[in-house]
Amino acid sequence: MDAIYEIAQRPAQRITGHLWEGTFMEAADGAIHRLIAETQEHRRRTHPRDHSTLIGLSWNVHPEGFSYLLGYVGEDCQTFAQPEHMDLPAMRFATTMHRPETGDVFVQYKKMYDWIAAEGYTLDTTRLHYREEYEPGFVSPSASSLRLMVPIR
Repeated sequence: MDAIYEIAQRPAQRITGHLWEGTFMEAADGAIHRLIAETQEHRRRTHPRDHSTLIGLSWNVHPEGFSYLLGYVGEDCQTFAQPEHMDLPAMRFATTMHRPETGDVFVQYKKMYDWIAAEGYTLDTTRLHYREEYEPGFVSPSASSLRLMVPIR
């Protein structure tokens, strides 16, 4: 099944959460998935009726690694002991839903980059490289869906 790509807007937002910095190898070994699971579990305990989308923002800081802010829209001092935040302007993204049957997330991103170029858009990595949106209950890309987003002009 071919992915459906579209353009999405996100309003100016403050994303408040936990900042992780590490290598691509650490991420591949599950560091990000553990962080997502811990954050969702803590959110379930502190906000049992809240089903907000968990947001991951990443940007590459050097060839071997990247920074990743995992959090929620708005201020949130109850979910995160020492919250970090990033204020984002209104942004435009190329986006698609990644489903477990779609396969590898990185292959999906490569296909999205090809679509972006074919449609005449350009990447806008001035603030971040990727935005991912995880619904409550997300486990991993091989078991759960998530929205993949790449900032564009």
